[in-house]
Amino acid sequence: MWNMFSKTTRPMDSFSLDILPQYVRQTDEKERINGQEHRLHEVQKRIKKDFEQLPEFTIITAPTGTGKSYAFPFPVLNAKKKAGSGMDSSRAIRGMIVLPTNALIAELSASFQKTYPQLVINELTGPALNRWELKGHARWKKAIDIVEESDLIITNPDIVNYAMHGGYHQWTRSKKTGGTRFSRFLSAFGYVIFDEYHLYDEAQIANILTLVKLRYLFLQHYGVRPGSSEGIRFLFVSATPEVGLRTLLKNEGYAHEEIIEHIVDSPASARAIHGRLTVEFVDHPQNVAHLVHGKLSEILEVLRQGKRALLILDKLRDVQELAAELRTILPQYTVYESTGYVAKGEDHGALVKAAQLIIATNKAEVGVNYDVEYCLMEPGKHYQNFVQRFGRVSRGDLSGKVVVSVPNRYAKFRRRFKKKEELSYYDFIDAMRELLQGRRFYIDRVPMYWGEYLWSIENYIRRHQEYSVGKYLRRRLEETGMLEGKVRQRYYLLDRIHRKICAMMEAVQGHKASQRHWDEQVEALQQRGGRVAQWALWWKNYLETYLTFRDGSKVVLIEDRQKGQTLEYSLDWILQHKVIKEVVPIQKEPYEIVKYIVGPLKEQDKDLQYTVSTLPNVGVQGNNYLSYQEVFDLDKVFRRAVERIDDKLRKGVGSLEEAQRDLLEDVVQLSHTFDRKRLKIEEIENNDNIL
Repeated sequence: MWNMFSKTTRPMDSFSLDILPQYVRQTDEKERINGQEHRLHEVQKRIKKDFEQLPEFTIITAPTGTGKSYAFPFPVLNAKKKAGSGMDSSRAIRGMIVLPTNALIAELSASFQKTYPQLVINELTGPALNRWELKGHARWKKAIDIVEESDLIITNPDIVNYAMHGGYHQWTRSKKTGGTRFSRFLSAFGYVIFDEYHLYDEAQIANILTLVKLRYLFLQHYGVRPGSSEGIRFLFVSATPEVGLRTLLKNEGYAHEEIIEHIVDSPASARAIHGRLTVEFVDHPQNVAHLVHGKLSEILEVLRQGKRALLILDKLRDVQELAAELRTILPQYTVYESTGYVAKGEDHGALVKAAQLIIATNKAEVGVNYDVEYCLMEPGKHYQNFVQRFGRVSRGDLSGKVVVSVPNRYAKFRRRFKKKEELSYYDFIDAMRELLQGRRFYIDRVPMYWGEYLWSIENYIRRHQEYSVGKYLRRRLEETGMLEGKVRQRYYLLDRIHRKICAMMEAVQGHKASQRHWDEQVEALQQRGGRVAQWALWWKNYLETYLTFRDGSKVVLIEDRQKGQTLEYSLDWILQHKVIKEVVPIQKEPYEIVKYIVGPLKEQDKDLQYTVSTLPNVGVQGNNYLSYQEVFDLDKVFRRAVERIDDKLRKGVGSLEEAQRDLLEDVVQLSHTFDRKRLKIEEIENNDNIL
């Protein structure tokens, strides 16, 4: 590997300005936290005192460092106090906090168990459930048991989504599953908090809001009543709110309120959350490693003073290369890579605390307190990324410095901050909002996702739960008026596709396509082969993607010989960036597992071929394969796949060809929402892949 610090570079232009210290105003309300009495901030006070007055939806905007998460258990604590005082109006209440990563869940859980020992707090994650060594439906039964013995559950959206779409129920042959329906899970909670919700795109926000749809459908008596803790309240919390969410709630006619934790410049009746910050914007013509080279003496001075430094980069590859070089140059200091590329069981918090120099990817944007006074960063792709990264530095009353790399945009930044030597936090953030592009949030697509999710949920209920539940859901969908506009169009699009494929299956089988045994019938068709079998298998694979909250990246077991770590990571990234030494079989049954043994980084390889199973491929085997570039244009790729099938069908004559062409008229409409979440990747290969 070439030494990134060996080259000389021309002097870099830069300019600096100061951000005034930030304080969060304290109220007169007090609460005992960690054994000490604290005056609460506005968000904390509102959740403690006014929870029963909140509407069904509350959007909370609170900058990093304001302690908003400490307020999450207050409704449960209040209910326990009321019950202890013998007030008949109180009832037991349980909360669920949904966090985007398991690392954040473990961190918050440990903090809450220390801070609120009087509460029963449990994690509901894959690793937590693994400890019970249960699979399938038994695993879900245990999850419900854990929920009902807890005061507070901390989980991730993946678990919630899998359960909501009926993933666990597909593993039971018993029709008597009423005690484990998702509605029972949802009804266990008096409030649900989605923390760091800005990380979710419109498909995921639509998925989350499907919980609300199910509340209306199955739990119509759980409506929120002002002045009471009854019902289910939904709280969305972030430092960088998504305007699209407010618009959605307004368009749906949902009662909602917004609570904003304001930052002030005066320490009077306030607590310091960030000290005075010097922000330096730097123009440099080369990669970020050269900027680090230019600032190395500055970083060294910080480390010599016993302080810690944080470098935040956009790409994992850059982090790994930079960390390797800095470990050589600075052997006297502990360098830690804070990324998702981590060994199983790694104690992230402990390793962060032990390091003097931390190099991070966008993992630094959520939840983690790095306790640093110096940060050099790339601003990230969107405005939201910058705000989250910026909030990691100089928490409390510490002063510090942030160096921001802005190549190609330096002149624009300099003009915007011309003659500005000092700014308040909000003036600075408003200026950055103007300079950095916000992430696009396509509100018009959300109703389309709702229609798909509702049909998917009904489909899994119909196939794996009691007949009466599916029938009840269909009736409720119609009588509530929930199926209207784009929601209705998308719901019935999936319904038509399913019915048309079932009709073709029946023509081949000679008997009705049973929904209860649909998977078995699809499997039986594969033994016979033919076009109908291909359609059925494609549709089965497509529907299974709704069980996954995130995209369909193929994650594999990795043994990184260079780092001495065993981990799970994206095969896509591994094939692009790492030398593969060997592929070792681990097990054959009940499913195949292999381990990729990898070595050092290599030149990025984009000559990849993806084998996928959710693009229509009936009679056109080539539709299964995508290039690296095609993965970024899936709408067009999907439509081209349909066109190839249609071209082939035009050459045939017969009822089956006619039925398939009729089906294609509906299938092509799926292209509007065909993205990485619908892309089921079966395999990825490159030219030198060892298989």
